Amino acid sequence: MAAHTGADDHVITVQRSFAARATIWASRIFVRPTLWLLPLHSLAGVLGYRFTQVVACRMWFAAMLPHTKVDTTGPRGRTIGEWVGGQAEPGHQLIYYIHGSGYISCSPATHRGLVSELSRRLRRPVFSVRYRRAPKYRFPAAHDDVLNGYLWLLEQGHRADDIVVMGDSAGGHLALGLCVQLRELGVEQPAALVGFSSLVDPTWQLADAHNTLVWDQFVSAKTGRRITHTYLVAADFSDPRLDVLSSVGPDLPPMLLQTGGSEILGSDSEHYAAALRSAGGRCELEVWSGMFHVFQMGYPRMSEARSALDSVERFIESLDANNDLAA
Repeated sequence: MAAHTGADDHVITVQRSFAARATIWASRIFVRPTLWLLPLHSLAGVLGYRFTQVVACRMWFAAMLPHTKVDTTGPRGRTIGEWVGGQAEPGHQLIYYIHGSGYISCSPATHRGLVSELSRRLRRPVFSVRYRRAPKYRFPAAHDDVLNGYLWLLEQGHRADDIVVMGDSAGGHLALGLCVQLRELGVEQPAALVGFSSLVDPTWQLADAHNTLVWDQFVSAKTGRRITHTYLVAADFSDPRLDVLSSVGPDLPPMLLQTGGSEILGSDSEHYAAALRSAGGRCELEVWSGMFHVFQMGYPRMSEARSALDSVERFIESLDANNDLAA
């Protein structure tokens, strides 16, 4: 059942499924200690982290739709990614997906299962962008690649109001940063943005404070900061592409942010939703009690994940309905 804490805040109370409890147990025993111990300053540590994340993303054996690789030159350089569920034609709706994993790991391939499910549910193709990862590439490489991918879609004839941007974890932070970059360039914002367990504060101060309230099954604030530091090592955190919390405004697209109630990044989404609404924007927030970081990945086995994706469907359908009325 859902308990409303505000006009656009929803605390979703669920009884953990067996699949969720098993995932939490495995994470506490294996994933969290592994992430704590891996030396990310070495190649072996980076490869170990990437292997851990590949296992975590692919453990659900999710069904995948056909995909088509893209490697082309965009307005600002190279654009790499893949179309999942077909290639969108100009004039048709699509999803622009930005994967997460601390700027250092994962790829469109690791997220292809979740992306396929989103494509199937929302009945539109997905362009899943591949961006340069740390530690080889540092800020703003990933941000540049994500921006270039969006501009490439526009160059292909796609309209901004046909694009829904989605991202998880660090990918959610990249999605929020993309909106700031578009504002600065005077480029039209996407139709909507959906974030799963989005990183909002890259200094991890919000997570540090929230760390005293929850025990995250996957990662501590200290470990999370160590992971993202591989990308942000020399960055100025006042840069609006990073300080997305201070860059909210009524011109940003309507948003749905989902977060787990037992993850340290939950506070990030809560603060962002409150800030955007205070600035005159629209942001719906869902806090799924007892759930962990990007639990939506477990949709093939976890009822909680399927319910969360049901909510994404309803959010997008409501936007589509409002747009049809406005037309």
